Amino acid sequence: MSFLLAGCGGNSTNQKSTADTVLADSAAVTKTHDSARENSNTISIMTSTDEGAALIVKNDCRNCHKEREKLIGPAFSEVAKRYGHYDIDSLAAKIIKGGSGHWGDAPMSPHPSLSMTDASAIVRFILKYK
Repeated sequence: MSFLLAGCGGNSTNQKSTADTVLADSAAVTKTHDSARENSNTISIMTSTDEGAALIVKNDCRNCHKEREKLIGPAFSEVAKRYGHYDIDSLAAKIIKGGSGHWGDAPMSPHPSLSMTDASAIVRFILKYK
């Protein structure tokens, strides 16, 4: 009988340890998620060392887009909410070719002098606003 009680006692300790580990892991995931959200709220083109931010400053992107407010085109934060990393190539192509209709009537002017690599870097930076 004492063997059974010892066996049960050992299991409850293991169960508690497992539960504690799950809770700790969950807290770590939440903390990581919160800090990612915090970073998206504090990201700034002017203070970033990201290549995409530098390309935004170098080109005419800020004539039509702001970071968190609509100007002529959508805010970068709104673009980031609508699209994901799987859209990088199509959005980069849209920057190069221009277009309209996805965000209203205002057309986005083409940027044919941008390489696909540079346009992709811009998109990757914009997606950080998510």
